[in-house]
Amino acid sequence: MTTVIRQREAMFRVLQVDLSYFFRTKWLIGTLVALNISDMLVAGLVYTNMMSFDYFVFFVPGVIVAGMFAAALDVGRRVHLGLSQGVSQYYLSLPLNLEGLAWAHMLSAGLGGTIYGSILLVVALAFIPRLASLATLSLIPLLFIVSMGLGGIAAVLNLFSKGGDRYWVFAEGIQLVILGLSTVFYPIQVIGSLFSPDATQAILANPLSQVSDALRQVISTQSFLSIGSFGEVIGTSLILMFVGFICYRHVFAKVWELGKL
Repeated sequence: MTTVIRQREAMFRVLQVDLSYFFRTKWLIGTLVALNISDMLVAGLVYTNMMSFDYFVFFVPGVIVAGMFAAALDVGRRVHLGLSQGVSQYYLSLPLNLEGLAWAHMLSAGLGGTIYGSILLVVALAFIPRLASLATLSLIPLLFIVSMGLGGIAAVLNLFSKGGDRYWVFAEGIQLVILGLSTVFYPIQVIGSLFSPDATQAILANPLSQVSDALRQVISTQSFLSIGSFGEVIGTSLILMFVGFICYRHVFAKVWELGKL
């Protein structure tokens, strides 16, 4: 029992450090939120006047999800720096096994994405009052699971980038691809006219597309997400989450054996 308690305390310590790095500087969070608000207002309102539908209402959920994605990926950036600067090696000296360390980083990705996404969700309420409902509140646990899944993408990047600056190149590239090939910015009708049916289905399976569309469904119907849609989002995110866990465990096992990647 004492070993289990020590493991949990060490996991909590890693989780606390991960979150503190992202939320330590209030001005940085304020700047990021301001940039997201400007995206909502400038792009959303400008393009609404150029289109036949209310692009602003369509775009706001996309901004929330894009911000959540960036926050979840930030954990991967800190893991990469930790591997380069010896922080991860210190974590491995704690009474914490490889599985516990991997789950600590996955949980911090989930919490970071959920907290930042919730901040943007509260901001969005000022622009779209229809978001203020129990149905929207019920999506917050979903944001947590999805953020953990997105954190799994960062784990895969850490596995393949190893040392050096390749992580930053991979991270920028994968962020552009996953955001670009989603319904965050574009309606599925537009995407379907540009891609084959198989590619369109793959884009719909993108977790960013799934969460963006879930928020839009809540706005338009003012009702809870259907069980089928909820299960689809959870299923995709759980797959990414466990892939990320395996990748982090492999990375830390290598560091434990060799002292570095």
